[in-house]
Amino acid sequence: MICSPRFWKLRLTPEIHSSVALTVRKTMPKITIIIPAYNSAAFIGEALRSVFNQTYTDFEVVIVNDGSTDDIRGALEPYIDRVRYFRQENQGPAQARNRAIEEAGGEYIAFLDADDLWEPEKLAKQIREFERNPELGMIITENSLFDERGIFRHTVGKREYLMKGDIPQNIFLKSGVVTPTVMVRREVLDQVGVFEQQLRIAEDDNLWIRIAANYPVALIDEPLVKVRDHRNRTMRVTPNLSEYVGENVRLLTTKYGDAVRRRIEPVVPEKLYLMRFTSGYRHFEQQNYREARRAFRKALEYRRFSPKLYAYLAATCLPAPLIRFIQLIKRKGLPSSFSTPKWFRSEDPK
Repeated sequence: MICSPRFWKLRLTPEIHSSVALTVRKTMPKITIIIPAYNSAAFIGEALRSVFNQTYTDFEVVIVNDGSTDDIRGALEPYIDRVRYFRQENQGPAQARNRAIEEAGGEYIAFLDADDLWEPEKLAKQIREFERNPELGMIITENSLFDERGIFRHTVGKREYLMKGDIPQNIFLKSGVVTPTVMVRREVLDQVGVFEQQLRIAEDDNLWIRIAANYPVALIDEPLVKVRDHRNRTMRVTPNLSEYVGENVRLLTTKYGDAVRRRIEPVVPEKLYLMRFTSGYRHFEQQNYREARRAFRKALEYRRFSPKLYAYLAATCLPAPLIRFIQLIKRKGLPSSFSTPKWFRSEDPK
């Protein structure tokens, strides 16, 4: 271990001091916590409080500021001597996390987004599970969802929709592995690779699929992570959804070998259906009914028999006031054929 380059890793913190500071790391932490940060000065202090409130304390924190225009450096001031901080030009979350992985000295890697929170036992419970099951490559946890009004969904039911059946296929189709719930062995990343930097959407799913296709995955079925729901989350901002999904499909079916390809190829049509339906739903909720109708019609190319799809497609042909009335009924909690995606709060009625 002493001969390992990571054992004597230099601590490079170019933005903390006027000159670059070099300190020798004498011991390796058990866990490296990786936090990419982009325009998250309003949230990152709370995220770090949840980190330093962990009952398990053998960790380091690596933060990569991905070209933010807000004052993240100022927001970090109370913690600046307890973290390793780097700044780069904006290159996206995949590259920011990869930069942090390069700097990581831990045996395990835990990921946290700058706007989310951990419960105090999160790291301790994952480490205990890894020690009980050393063959595991990745451990995730259940999570809750919250916003400025508090928690609005206490769990999202991962054991049912993610852990039953084929896990790589479930991740590909349902995107259920929330990055701040993940802890992986560093040696697993050495084997399967890191995040694909050309992907701005689903770059995390891409990696989790590769891990799940090659290693056992475990779920701690407790909401140990609080995921913040707000308008700037990457999962909401998807103008190039079709392009990125197509690129992800290409990579998963051509780049990573048969272990991944065999799991993904059979469910590609279902993924394309879900992508088109989700796009249609987003347009529908934004009252852009012409674009919604176009997306729902494209979804028909991949699934001809879907009552829900036909219901939405028919709804786009109704007069706009009638559609809004139906949506109001849905939000009042009355029976409706329309459903809300698992990961988002319904908008309050006007």
